[in-house]
Amino acid sequence: YRHARAIEHARDMILSRALPPPTRKPHAVGIGRGLTLVNGEVSIAHPGALDAEPALVFRLYDEALRRDVPVYEFARDLVARSASSPAFAERLRSSDEAAGLFVRLVMTVQSSRLRYESVLAELHDVGLLVAMIPEFSPVVGRVHHDVYHVYTVDAHSVAAVDRLRALTRGDLAAEYPLASRLAAEIARPKVLFFATLLHDVGKDIGGKNHSERGAEMCAGILERIGFCAEEIAEISHLVAQHLRMYHVATRRDIDDPATLEDFCRDVHGSEGLRELYLLTVSDVSTTSPTAMTSWKARMLDELYVGAIRHLDAGSEPLRGLDQRVAAIVSESDEVQLRPFLQHFVRAMPERYLHANSAEDIRTHARFARAAAERPLTVDLLTTDDLHHQLAFVSDDRPGLLAIFTATLAAARLPVVGAQIYSWTDQSGRVRALDLFWVKSGRDAQETRSMLPRLERDLARLLAGEVTPAELVAGGRAVPRYQVGHTPHVATEVSVDHRATAHTVIEVTTRDRPGLLFWLSNTLQEAGLGISLAKINTEGTRVADVFYVTDASGAKLEDPARIEELRRRILSTVAQLEALETR
Repeated sequence: YRHARAIEHARDMILSRALPPPTRKPHAVGIGRGLTLVNGEVSIAHPGALDAEPALVFRLYDEALRRDVPVYEFARDLVARSASSPAFAERLRSSDEAAGLFVRLVMTVQSSRLRYESVLAELHDVGLLVAMIPEFSPVVGRVHHDVYHVYTVDAHSVAAVDRLRALTRGDLAAEYPLASRLAAEIARPKVLFFATLLHDVGKDIGGKNHSERGAEMCAGILERIGFCAEEIAEISHLVAQHLRMYHVATRRDIDDPATLEDFCRDVHGSEGLRELYLLTVSDVSTTSPTAMTSWKARMLDELYVGAIRHLDAGSEPLRGLDQRVAAIVSESDEVQLRPFLQHFVRAMPERYLHANSAEDIRTHARFARAAAERPLTVDLLTTDDLHHQLAFVSDDRPGLLAIFTATLAAARLPVVGAQIYSWTDQSGRVRALDLFWVKSGRDAQETRSMLPRLERDLARLLAGEVTPAELVAGGRAVPRYQVGHTPHVATEVSVDHRATAHTVIEVTTRDRPGLLFWLSNTLQEAGLGISLAKINTEGTRVADVFYVTDASGAKLEDPARIEELRRRILSTVAQLEALETR
């Protein structure tokens, strides 16, 4: 990437010099501060002045933004050549004026008429970003060896700042309404913008724990630029915690009071929560073009709302929930659906209301009402370019998640997200509604044509005619899969007891067909009940989280049993890996 960038710069220089000379003499007008306007573009009046006044390079861009004009090409080339000189970069870093202008340019929210619409991308392209922060140089061109992070570290970091800038301007209000509203109310822009810029600077040597390393590096970087001790502490804290909110939102039950209490201990008050939320949105949404799914965005929003309520006045008052329930019911155009909808919404767990939009809730209620007289049913509810949402309704019973996922695995429908719920219907039956988001390698019509097969397999499983493992493996203990070469993903199993009434089992491994089934089946065979499952897929890496209890409904407390469960899970994954190498 570094060599390609050097070639691109050389190409641009050669092509610009090969253009025909201008037909008229350039018109230059002095504008002060060592700058001039050449044909309406900002340039440096005396190139030799850069040696005595290195801050001229930032005055150039500051004036271009102030006047909303481009930078003259000759001046841009001059800046790029100067920034590549270690001696010039050292003089630049020692200039208080340069530091002040650099900070102001990083925080600017206005669009520009520079070569790049992003002023930060422009500063990076001419070498001024690395000249001011040499610690940033090792991440320039650094590649993540996975298929989830599609940009180099430096490109992602610049894009994250640009995403924050767009949120602050309100450009993305339709896509990110909550984030845009909060970004417009930033109280400490220096803290947030530089935390976003430096959040991945700790990846300079690769490996794990880049958040902690980045936080340690921030002190030296920010002190040199002129930040005060309080600002440095807040930025370092945000860099250290920049993965925390994403992990909690996608891997934990955000309606569990214990989850909120534990998370809120890691944020510095309501302003720190706002900054961490905006940093997380900016980070995740620029990891890859498809990284920020609607589900992840909704989980982050709900975690922010729950956390701010916890910090300000505890959990959401029942009156607020009642108002939301009333709105969901009253806004339904189907008068006949309203009585069922009223009961359905109130009977569902509170987390269901947070995890789904009002429109989705009405869709689910419509489906559940149609399935009320049937022992089981499956339907395709929604579809987009990336995923299909399949819904299962059945009478609840132990091991139901393994049964549902077995039908999906047998049909080779890869699951990328799941929600599982149970509620007591108006006749007193305990019913299950499980939602699965599968990759849309097929069009909606083809997926819909698979529904009869899913229902037939489900009926056989519920009747005991075949076990889930037999259905998935087709008679073998485990299925054989052909997989292409992908970067290695280590398998890790962690156990968390901080939830209020459950033990949380988190399995991180490489994604593979049927993985959700084999994991849930392993938990079922261990005699555990699964109350909540959160599936988070990042390229070929997946983090499957299960909230489990034993047969008596209690947490797992026995260390020996926990270690045996960990061993079972690792054995299941090892069997799948062994088949892939045959």
